[in-house]
Amino acid sequence: MSKAIRSALPVLLLAISGAAIGADNLAALRVCADPGNMPISNNKGEGFENKIAQVIAESLGTGVQYYYRPGIERGLTRTTLDADECDLMLDMPADAERVMTTVPLYRTTFVLAYRNDRGFDFKNLDDPRLKTLKVGVYQTSSVREALAQHDVKSNTVVHYLSHDADLVANDQPVNQMEQVVNGQLDVAAIWGPFAGYYKTVKKAPLVIQPVNLMDDAVPMEFDMALAVRMRNRDLHDKVEAAMKKEKDKIRAILVDFGVPLVKCESCLIDGDLPAHGPYAPPKPHPVTADTQGVTIAQLDEWLKHGAKVNDEFNNAVIADDMVRVSYLLEKKHANINARDLQGYTPLLNAIRKTSLNMVKYLIAHKANVNGTDSDGWTPVMTAAWMDDGDLVKLLVANKADLKAKNPNGLTALAIASQYSKDVATVALVQAGSDVNQRIGSGYTPLMLAVAGHADQSAKALIDHGADVNAKNTGGVTALMIAAAANQADLAAMLIKSGADTSAQNENGMTALAIAKDKDSQAVIKLLEQSASNAGSSATEAIDSHG
Repeated sequence: MSKAIRSALPVLLLAISGAAIGADNLAALRVCADPGNMPISNNKGEGFENKIAQVIAESLGTGVQYYYRPGIERGLTRTTLDADECDLMLDMPADAERVMTTVPLYRTTFVLAYRNDRGFDFKNLDDPRLKTLKVGVYQTSSVREALAQHDVKSNTVVHYLSHDADLVANDQPVNQMEQVVNGQLDVAAIWGPFAGYYKTVKKAPLVIQPVNLMDDAVPMEFDMALAVRMRNRDLHDKVEAAMKKEKDKIRAILVDFGVPLVKCESCLIDGDLPAHGPYAPPKPHPVTADTQGVTIAQLDEWLKHGAKVNDEFNNAVIADDMVRVSYLLEKKHANINARDLQGYTPLLNAIRKTSLNMVKYLIAHKANVNGTDSDGWTPVMTAAWMDDGDLVKLLVANKADLKAKNPNGLTALAIASQYSKDVATVALVQAGSDVNQRIGSGYTPLMLAVAGHADQSAKALIDHGADVNAKNTGGVTALMIAAAANQADLAAMLIKSGADTSAQNENGMTALAIAKDKDSQAVIKLLEQSASNAGSSATEAIDSHG
């Protein structure tokens, strides 16, 4: 694919490296990877995950075939492994659910990273300087949670999830290390491999302090493994055998990339950094209980001894305990829009629990239906993510803003479209969402649905007036995106709905040219047949007017 086309696609790029030679029926090792998440992986094959995949493939006597998709979605395995787009995921938590993981490969930790001329040397997360310095954190990370529990919140700088980090280098999580080096941030509370990469490979003047021993409540060291689909025992065993055979080569890759390696007797690759060891289960703490069966008398006792009304209100919402919720709101005057430690309002917590009755109650009592969480997501965006049509309809009926965008520029419809939330997509378009509202570099919801292989969402959008021939700023249409990813069913749907097969992008490439460039055989056949049919129809028309 040409540079102009590749730069126009936000997701789903296919790349192949290595010769796909057969070995025990394994034509190629199909690997799921993020196209823009250095030093872990990128679509140029430069990350340590790419290097490890190559070592394992060579050990198996085959090559690597990549399925690239930004790793930003909870439940990412559904659109990769479960969708049979690829067979192996690297650098997965060893306890990951819905997949079969290998023996742990190595253990690493979150760290505090800063320039070596700053002289900080933090002893723990209660260091008062951490409350005043500019501390970079990632949107979803355990170190962010741990810092928040130590009241390091108001001065943090959040790096948000992004769907285009392969196209915009500054959107990659590792960019916070660049900000530390150039002085925009004082400290980065960051995943260890990111900091290690900057110190070891980029030779940045850094101090890296592991934080896995700085907190006993929030785990901050993790065993990393490889994963295959559930029940794919044959591939699992082959990959694990290759890992064991090539562990010295893999260790060398991790060391070359500066990955902090923590001691781990159960891992194939042991490290030198001290390990925290097993984390004890949370101690019973009545003032934060969120279980059913709490009496009002118990609640009053907790409040009497220092529990905060707003905290208990959010706990009650999460527990779906209407008795406690109504008591705390109506008798104790809880703030119905107060955020909890994770940045969620009670309404957002109720939506995340998909508790329709609780959502109705909170809205009836004046909860802000457009109040965001600390990451800028509105209730209707969250309902779209949960793929709950009833919640979407309820929120819209109560004046939820369908045009609102999160920090990544995504509307609720864009979120639903891109991530195959078909029920939510239908509900949103029926509620009046603008099916042609553009985001980013001119992407429409239909383009995002096609990029996300979301057939049902694409159909709903087309049925409600989506422009099948809309182009983004690079001149790319939805049909071109389908062609690049060899999505024949979606391409057929678009053509049937009037997609212009002759449309060209800014480089003069049609969908057929892109399909040929990407060797998308199914789409090539479809487009050539479509052209043949069009030619036959034109000939018949001329003959009929002979």
